[in-house]
Amino acid sequence: MKSFKILMGSFALSIMLFTSCTKEQDEPQYSSDDEMLLNVNTDSKQLTASRMKYIYMPVFDTTYQNFYNSTNTLKNSLDIIPNPSHQFILVGEIASPVRSGNRVLSATHVEVLGNKAYVSYHYNEQSGSGFTGGDLYEGQIDVIDITDPSLPVILQSAIPTKKADFNSMTLDLTETNGQRKLWVAATDFGVGGAIYQLTLQNGEIPSPAVMYRTKTPPGKSSNSVARAATWLFATAGRTAGGLFTFDASNMHLENTIEFPNAKYNAVTGQNIGDKNVVLKSGNTAEIQVYEISQAHTLLNTFSIGSIQPEDGKSVLYVKDNLAWVAMGYEGVKAFDLNTGAVVHSLSPSNMAPECISNGVSIDEDYVYIANGSGGLYLCKIIPGQQELSVVGIYKYGASANYVMAKNNYIFIANGREGLKILHKVWEGDYNVICDYDEFGVPVCLEPNPEPICPTLMNTLQLALPSNQNAMVNHPEYFTNPNHNIVLNAPATIYFTFIDEGAGMKNSYGIYWYNASNPPTSVAQIKSTKTLLFPNTSKVNSGGNLVAGHTIHMVGTFSAGTSIGSFLVVGGWAGVSPSYPTGLSEGYYTHYSDMNLNLNGGQQQSLLFYDAACDNIILTFEDVLIPGGDKDFNDVIIKITVDPPTAVDPSLYIPL
Repeated sequence: MKSFKILMGSFALSIMLFTSCTKEQDEPQYSSDDEMLLNVNTDSKQLTASRMKYIYMPVFDTTYQNFYNSTNTLKNSLDIIPNPSHQFILVGEIASPVRSGNRVLSATHVEVLGNKAYVSYHYNEQSGSGFTGGDLYEGQIDVIDITDPSLPVILQSAIPTKKADFNSMTLDLTETNGQRKLWVAATDFGVGGAIYQLTLQNGEIPSPAVMYRTKTPPGKSSNSVARAATWLFATAGRTAGGLFTFDASNMHLENTIEFPNAKYNAVTGQNIGDKNVVLKSGNTAEIQVYEISQAHTLLNTFSIGSIQPEDGKSVLYVKDNLAWVAMGYEGVKAFDLNTGAVVHSLSPSNMAPECISNGVSIDEDYVYIANGSGGLYLCKIIPGQQELSVVGIYKYGASANYVMAKNNYIFIANGREGLKILHKVWEGDYNVICDYDEFGVPVCLEPNPEPICPTLMNTLQLALPSNQNAMVNHPEYFTNPNHNIVLNAPATIYFTFIDEGAGMKNSYGIYWYNASNPPTSVAQIKSTKTLLFPNTSKVNSGGNLVAGHTIHMVGTFSAGTSIGSFLVVGGWAGVSPSYPTGLSEGYYTHYSDMNLNLNGGQQQSLLFYDAACDNIILTFEDVLIPGGDKDFNDVIIKITVDPPTAVDPSLYIPL
């Protein structure tokens, strides 16, 4: 019998940047006007409905597809490294903004702070589009609320009143009286390379909002910004440009280092004495390392070869004294900032032929590489080994141009195809009560099935007929506020499988807390969440449960305890190389505490008392309402409290 472990991880800070170079050849029309208004759309409901599509689909889960060996052919499944320990769910997609003339914008950068994500956009001109002048420059900033990992929403969308591409962003280090600066590297039709400064209020864009512009001479396009100590560092290129250092308090230019093809810059920390790392791209690409100080002393410079295509995205990411560079056709390399030695790499020989490495991001568990039409590569660092090990590939028919990982989110920008949002989870944010077999049947079942009351099934069929809307037929069921077992005395509890009428293979569990302190978030019940039935499917219906299968929660719950239930919809995936434990995050999780549910706290369960059988009965509707048939008979569980006097059955819906 196999025992299953739950793995957890957290994301590290990542700063990633890219921009298009196609418009740097245009001569800008210079202007002295350094203020720009933003038109801010705050209709979150409309923005989300029109551009956000929720999907809830596992990725990196297609067994051993798209894994290539050194000859760029598909590896045999027997040779593949096992699938990753974590689950990755495609929560949804945000459609790219569209301007007049069907000019579709592309996401360029994502910044995450707290429960908000900030997304910048520019217009990457299509060949032969016919647009000229100011019509080639379009920017936008979206603010995304990611408080609920399963339900991100677009809070705001801000469109500049002047013609400018927004290429990358960085947030200020501190917030004062709720205000925090957001700096945007831009290509401005009026002045060329520019830095725009916007003051956020409590993490949101005020309405109306004004952005203030600072020119980055002589660059025609500003493509990255980084913040440390008292300075803001910006790069601008291509044939004219370099690295520019500004006093962040007043945007006075303090230092200029001019060189061509200044692509990106990042910092190793935010204090004096840390390092400012700059990427120079092109045929003679190099890394320049400067000390963050008033003198901005050059500490090191080393050649890294050629980055092709020259106008590609090629991102720089800095972590743990390593500079990770997405090098286009040459894959990804991580360079030691002190020696210039290659420490890690993903070579072209270990990628599909169509891959062009555009972006890279890293957390404590994985290296994420945006490989163009080759998709998103999920890699592991193997101690003592230079070459990264590929443990998953997510290929989806669009070009992965940029990736950014933070706070258990992975954002993938796909050019005009929009922005994908993945959520990284472990095998379950719960404990599993005991081992289980290949069908998801627990091995700790009571020795003999619990006898079922002879009239129970008939009563249930009359109360909750299949494929009939219980919310319409019995609205009185939904006026009862009692959805959990609340003990008035110490007790032990048994949970018995009765029946299921679901089309999906669901997973059922419980959680508990002090009834006087109900949870306001799922995180608050994580320590007690316990999976009882990994697969609630019955015999001949995708599982092996039979009516009467019972689990006894060993031990005594104290008086004043509230015991709730949760259902992971589609949580049982079946034991396979893709799902070694058989468990997945499923599509979503329902809780008997309604405020923890999706769709604004939608009720997904009912708690009955059948006096004739002296049974407390819990039922679930598995499909997220307003979808599904709403018959609330998809999973049916009997809950037995011993002694019976420890609970008041009159609190529940009479059956």
